Amino acid sequence: MKDLKDILVLTGLRARMLLILACLVCYGISLRNDYSLDDDFAIYANQYVQKGLSGIPDILTHPYYTSSTLTFDYRPVASVTFAVEKEIFGNEPHVGHAVNLVLYIVAVLLLLGVLSDVIGLGLVPAFITALIFAVHPAHTEVVASIKNREELLSFIFCMLSFFALHRFFDQKKLSGWLLYGALTIASLLLSFASKLTTIPVIVIFGAMLYMQGRYRQARLFYPILALIAVVAITYLVVILRMSNRPIYDLENPLVNYPGDVSARIGTTAMALLFYFRFMWVPYPFSFFYGYDTIPVVHLGEPAAMLSIMLHLGLFIYGLILFFRRDLTGLFILSYFFAIALYSNILIPYTGIVSERALFFPSVWFTGGFVHWFYQRLSGRQASATWRNTVLGLTTVMIIAYGALDIRRVDQWHDTISLMSSDIPHLGNSTLANYFYGCVMKNAAEAQADTAGYRRYMRASKEALYLVNTLSPTYPYGYFRLGLIYRYDEYNGDSAFYYFNKAYEYNKEQTDIRYQYGRTQYEFGDMRRAADVFAALYKELPTDTFTVFYHALLQLKLRNMQEGKRAADEFMRMAPGYYQSHFNMGIYYELSGNADSAAREYQRSVDLGCTDQLVYNYLIDYYSAHGREQDADRFRRLQH
Repeated sequence: MKDLKDILVLTGLRARMLLILACLVCYGISLRNDYSLDDDFAIYANQYVQKGLSGIPDILTHPYYTSSTLTFDYRPVASVTFAVEKEIFGNEPHVGHAVNLVLYIVAVLLLLGVLSDVIGLGLVPAFITALIFAVHPAHTEVVASIKNREELLSFIFCMLSFFALHRFFDQKKLSGWLLYGALTIASLLLSFASKLTTIPVIVIFGAMLYMQGRYRQARLFYPILALIAVVAITYLVVILRMSNRPIYDLENPLVNYPGDVSARIGTTAMALLFYFRFMWVPYPFSFFYGYDTIPVVHLGEPAAMLSIMLHLGLFIYGLILFFRRDLTGLFILSYFFAIALYSNILIPYTGIVSERALFFPSVWFTGGFVHWFYQRLSGRQASATWRNTVLGLTTVMIIAYGALDIRRVDQWHDTISLMSSDIPHLGNSTLANYFYGCVMKNAAEAQADTAGYRRYMRASKEALYLVNTLSPTYPYGYFRLGLIYRYDEYNGDSAFYYFNKAYEYNKEQTDIRYQYGRTQYEFGDMRRAADVFAALYKELPTDTFTVFYHALLQLKLRNMQEGKRAADEFMRMAPGYYQSHFNMGIYYELSGNADSAAREYQRSVDLGCTDQLVYNYLIDYYSAHGREQDADRFRRLQH
């Protein structure tokens, strides 16, 4: 297509400069952003990252994330970069965003080289593909979220593996084969250790090498592909054995249809239709999808059948072109290989779909369409009007994408700005509203002024009410509302109601049981509260307040021996807490030792106790002993 190339006056250097400029224009605004969304557990709340350089050995020998119930896979590469940043700059989000932007530019430049030099797309179509990739709004999450540096690094090392593999086949000596073979494997392992997003590349390699006729170099073709496959599969098996990350139905309802092939295929078709649509029309954005944002449908549903026919037709067309040695076919098949990981056809995907899932597949989707159009526009039969129309539409699309990028990156300024921009169109996502409710609750509690507190707390409560409407058996919406009413608004009746609802639907979760037991005690059902805390005490014998309530309730139920033993244990654990002396005061009061009871109660008040029953006891005690001045002091403290 010589005339278009002449219009662009495109050279390798100019193409790279234009790509850098596009990245800076679209994503430069991210430099002013703060931390957001998952940056907490990945960076500033990550115990290993916060150690700086001294935490790197732990990063290299531990899973990516571990909690009491979850273990994520192994992703040390990005975490090492976070630790280095912490060592040099501290917790500085603007530096993190700058690094992400630089890495994105590197990724786009490497992509241009892979497309033009390794795959052989030609400079102009490679540039157009890389430019659309650079400005595509589906990638804003990857660039604007510091935590998603793992995607950038995975992509960069994957691109480097393309270069290494390409050079491998150009070598003439054993030393060259060994060097570039090792570089290929090393790049792949670093890519997978950043994130497993690029694992489909092992199939893409095979398809690319086959199309390039590398199978004729049989002594190189089969050994290197076999080595790549063995290394990748072994790594995958090891990582999956390390991971313990269950997917819940509110993240992806397909987990409730384990043997339903119709539901799996129908919902996969809907997910693929979402990705296909988002590649062309990337709007609206969502920080989370999950339950009911992509509905579970069965075969026979019109939308599912439309998607199946569309994608089956595209796949068959890709196969035909592939065996004709047409690069469009390679790109189409590679798109299907890459997107399969996130389509739900293999395993249910967390969140059912996501925008970042398109980061690697979008290369092949965009490349396929660009090459297809470029072939037809460069033919003699293509009219100037047709060429100019396509060029004009492409220009408009790139400008529109850039505008969406800038707007979306601005919304990624922090977690509140991101969620607040998306929540209006996430009215059917339970977890999105739950996350939003929790974030707004924390924001409300951080406000110094009453108006700000009320504004954020109102948004929190509205989101959590919606959670309970969308998923009436989900316990955590009730639980969070219970916390709000108990600790923020001091509404005991409402707290009692919501903690009871939470406990009704989850009798295993520790925090729910603790708050349920506490409100049962406060509302007078001491026997039930004692049973709850006795069970918790067996499970959490070193948890301070579990021991406190266990001792308190045993004493109030006149189980004096167990109550005194637990009270003594709590005194050893927390001698400076007023609750320690409060419990001992109860024990002595019930044992008839008034002097010791008064001494312990007095000590508890000195340490901050405001219990009205304690005041009453001390008033009576001091009055009986003729110490009216002390008694009056406690009368003034009464409500």
